[in-house]
Amino acid sequence: MQVDYNTYKAQDFKCKDCGWQGKGEQLDNGDFSALHSIGDLECPKCNHLIAFWQAPLKDDINIEE
Repeated sequence: MQVDYNTYKAQDFKCKDCGWQGKGEQLDNGDFSALHSIGDLECPKCNHLIAFWQAPLKDDINIEE
């Protein structure tokens, strides 16, 4: 499941493998692809992949010049 990079930390999650429940801020960071700016979010109890995020891309960021 893809989650919003800016808001996932406040979301509730549940691990389908072990039943752990908690907030996104409690998830462990898994693999990260610097090329694609995508990071995995894993269960802190059993390391099962729960979700992933993608950082905002350059074209999605509003930068005032």
